[in-house]
Amino acid sequence: MDKLRRADQLFQWTEQQQLNASQLQLAETQFSLQPGQQHWLTLANYVLLFGSVVLVSSALIFFFAHNWPLMHYLAKFALAGSAVLVAGSVAVFSPVKSLMQRAAMLATAILTGALLALIGQTYQTGADIWQLFAGWAALITPLVLLSKSRGCYLLWFSLIELALLRYLDNNSWLWLLSASYIALYLALANFVLLLLSELVLQKLGVNNPKPLAWLSAVAMMLPLTFGATLGVWETEYQPNLLCYLLLGTGLALWYFRLQRDLLVFALLLFSAIAVSTAALARLMAFSDNFFIINLLALYVIGSSAGAAVWLKKLQREQSR
Repeated sequence: MDKLRRADQLFQWTEQQQLNASQLQLAETQFSLQPGQQHWLTLANYVLLFGSVVLVSSALIFFFAHNWPLMHYLAKFALAGSAVLVAGSVAVFSPVKSLMQRAAMLATAILTGALLALIGQTYQTGADIWQLFAGWAALITPLVLLSKSRGCYLLWFSLIELALLRYLDNNSWLWLLSASYIALYLALANFVLLLLSELVLQKLGVNNPKPLAWLSAVAMMLPLTFGATLGVWETEYQPNLLCYLLLGTGLALWYFRLQRDLLVFALLLFSAIAVSTAALARLMAFSDNFFIINLLALYVIGSSAGAAVWLKKLQREQSR
């Protein structure tokens, strides 16, 4: 895997324009830049191991759900606590930074949530579900930091997202938490997670946190684009539109000029097409409907095709 990490580093330097094409070709004569059969087998082992951890942990949770009225609460606690203890023990006694240790930490993090849900359901604490997700995320934070695993960080990000979503949904009666502000707060929260993925995780020892950054970017752009599109039409969503213009411009400059990432840049580009289409429809709202529909269709087709051609050109430039 060290060879793949070295090749990935070389490609990242090329994307960041720190290496040119001739330097990359020279490096290829000394290091293999393409994965071999053993690399694919290692990747398959990774996928199968972490997939089995998630499935076994989920099986325990569904076992509780199916047999809830048939089990004594002490038996439930004993089974859930034993599962957490076994997974934690495997993590403690596994080689440091090994694949087995990271898988065991992920299982411990998942089973901790099952134990929390069991406590809340048994004693009827009255806590809302967002408190469960928030407490779950808080409890596994040290475990996530120690694991340096993208799987654990993905679980942690998802719990933060769910806790915030449930909190905003339950408090939507507040004037500051109207539908427009809910979309805005979700986008800003995912922007923070994007910054964390891009600027902090690698310093914390996470290897190649880019997939987490991509997921954070998608989770950020969905509510941000939705709010900006409505902001073209409704006054209530105009703060979303303003935030979209500021964040979108800054991120486009960052991912195009400073750190070339075509995946995120493509996401920003097609999001801009969606918002600009709404703006064009708003400007021509009082024109003939037949004319508007055809013009918007031509605009979407033309701009999407132009964006695809431009992205393909940028990709070819990077691969040279």
